[in-house]
Amino acid sequence: MTTATAPSITSALPRRLRTPLAIALALVLLGVLGYAILRGATYSNDFKNPYRVARVFWQTGRLDIKSEPRYPPTARVLLAPLASLPIATAAAIWAVASVAALAAVPFMVRRLAGVAVGDQALGWLAVLTYAIDALVLGQSDPINLLLVTVGLVIARERRPALGAVLVGLAGMIKVLPLAFWGVLIARRRIRGAVAGAAITAALSVGLLTGFGGWSPGLHSISEWYTLLGATEGPWGLVAERNSMRENNESLPVVLARTLGDLDPGLARNTPSLSRLPLRAIWAIWLAIAAAMALTWIACARRARYIPPDRAWLGIFGLTGVLMLTATHVAWPHYFLWLLPAALFVRHRPRLLVAVAAVGQLGMMFTVLRGIGVHMWLALALFAVVAHDLLRLPAEAPAERALGPREGTG
Repeated sequence: MTTATAPSITSALPRRLRTPLAIALALVLLGVLGYAILRGATYSNDFKNPYRVARVFWQTGRLDIKSEPRYPPTARVLLAPLASLPIATAAAIWAVASVAALAAVPFMVRRLAGVAVGDQALGWLAVLTYAIDALVLGQSDPINLLLVTVGLVIARERRPALGAVLVGLAGMIKVLPLAFWGVLIARRRIRGAVAGAAITAALSVGLLTGFGGWSPGLHSISEWYTLLGATEGPWGLVAERNSMRENNESLPVVLARTLGDLDPGLARNTPSLSRLPLRAIWAIWLAIAAAMALTWIACARRARYIPPDRAWLGIFGLTGVLMLTATHVAWPHYFLWLLPAALFVRHRPRLLVAVAAVGQLGMMFTVLRGIGVHMWLALALFAVVAHDLLRLPAEAPAERALGPREGTG
């Protein structure tokens, strides 16, 4: 069974316009790249945060957890070689690597889900504003997106444990991508996912103790866990008066700003529609996340009976949105993880154009970020992907037999 898709943008253009368009896009990319390097080199984007703690480790051997507890301890070790360089050089390498990662993702998606690169154009348009934001801010999302996508490709192609390790490597840079082990479980690569998780844990401990020392390495893990428990979670953000500004579009924080009994100083640029107790807000958030998790399970079961290409991409997309819903911190660049969901619904071109337009408006107007416009877009995409996936007709048993790219783990 094949799914109808809209013609690719490149094939729809007259041949005489393709070269000028390619040149214009290359110039825009160079401009974004140069701007990202400039901001990184002048300590004016987020790259300075992991660079600083990794440089402390490189120079002193000390795993500085307290100053940046949201980065796992392993990020300090992994980025230490880069942090050994002057920040201008390190920022340039990081920016080029991020652009290269984004450039490679379409080809990995083609291997994972059989979507031609040209047919991905509207899906990329839907998340373009987040991709640019991630590049300019020097964030790790582009590199982690590539690591996760490659990991899923390798897991599908008969090496699930190795694929799970690549997903784990992304989680060693930033924790959230570990959610994509769920894709392997949904696609019946359970043994590979468990083995990859065990290898990731062993590698993490080995890195921290091998380079930081046995006692300091183990202590960094317990310190990190303790600090996260004390200061993170939406309740921790409220108590610490931290990360509650409008750019944090996580679902619990958006609900607290718009519907909760919150200090007005923590809900600037956001209309207050109600004054519910914060306990009720957290209960609503957890109820929504639980309902989405149950929907994810239903879709994972259904995915066993539909074409594998669609199944892998659909579960990838649902997992990305579920990850964004579960976290208590979701800056605009996090929504780059909507890419697989957008690619799954590429047969709905008007929807993707609307997602792109509303997403850009959200980047332009503070009040829209305050009410969580990007999170609501994510939830809408989750609903559409789940609806389409559950309605896909099942293949005949013979057609469901594992193809040459399929394996078990």
